[in-house]
Amino acid sequence: MTIIVTGTDTDIGKTVFAAGLTAALGARYWKPVQAGLADGSDAASVVTLGVAADRVLPEAYRLTTPCSPHLAAEIDGVTIEPERLALPEVDGALVVEGAGGVMVPVTRELIFADLFARWGKPVVLVVTPSISAARCGEHGVVSRYASGRTRSGGTPSVTT
Repeated sequence: MTIIVTGTDTDIGKTVFAAGLTAALGARYWKPVQAGLADGSDAASVVTLGVAADRVLPEAYRLTTPCSPHLAAEIDGVTIEPERLALPEVDGALVVEGAGGVMVPVTRELIFADLFARWGKPVVLVVTPSISAARCGEHGVVSRYASGRTRSGGTPSVTT
């Protein structure tokens, strides 16, 4: 079983939720692209939050600049190759955490929603009501629409 964790934005609780889900399922954790390393990685954060280090898979890309993966890669002089973003084969469950929101560009031609669609796995959308009710609603609608591209049916949401 593979579950994708995404959100309406950055810094809204995806990593905390993904860590809890990983621990609850006894799963492995993978963040395919980490952009911004000054404050540490999300992989390190999930270990701090209680996930065993041997349950955390290495990122396909570790980029130094804290911005969208496509810009961080360009600044770092790295080319993100979509084939390196194939889901890793693991025994048991896998929790995959996206970067930013579902509409964030991975490359100039690929957004996370497209990547999630390729994977064809269930998506959990983490949202926060703190921006404002109207703004949260707007982000939620766009993100749920984009996440819905990954599979038919509804997208579960978690409010942090």
